[in-house]
Amino acid sequence: MASDKWNTENAQNYGIDLLISDQLRLRELQEEDLPFLTQWWNSPEFMALQGSLVLPHPVQEAATLFKSRSLNRGTTDGVGLSITLPDDTLIGHTALYDYNAPARSAELMIMIGGSNVGQGYGTLATKMIIDYGFREMGLNRIGLTVWAYNERALRTFLRSGFREEGRVRQAGFHDGSFHDKIVMGLLAEEYFKS
Repeated sequence: MASDKWNTENAQNYGIDLLISDQLRLRELQEEDLPFLTQWWNSPEFMALQGSLVLPHPVQEAATLFKSRSLNRGTTDGVGLSITLPDDTLIGHTALYDYNAPARSAELMIMIGGSNVGQGYGTLATKMIIDYGFREMGLNRIGLTVWAYNERALRTFLRSGFREEGRVRQAGFHDGSFHDKIVMGLLAEEYFKS
């Protein structure tokens, strides 16, 4: 919306539209979120999807990661937000981190936990955080990496407009085999065309 058409109502609606949908809300990280987030982060069934080792992290280390990505001191540090249902039930976390000011780029991280996986929330939350990145942070590029075998995440990112930009061949090792890591990106011009 052009700045000359902005008024109080438009500004309020813009804020709501960025952080709230009919199904999800993005809000600040709260201390009571950390036990759930660290449990999901350390859950054995998801470790091979998010890291290069199936190895639980100390709870404090995982909590520090979420806290450091959720300082939200302004767009210069990136943003980290908890993902909740409308009733404030926590279902995950997302962040735009490794903010590079000259390039106006950041990396995307998203995690949906527990029984909420596979319900479509990941796609909706991904679309919400990239909308925030391009419309509020003024990003030019949002990037991410994903394991080639993580088909569910790949579908989410492709549905959200990301394109494969390359592969880091045999970057991971699980179950006696090497696996590729896919580099994906979405540019502001691509986002605003859709």
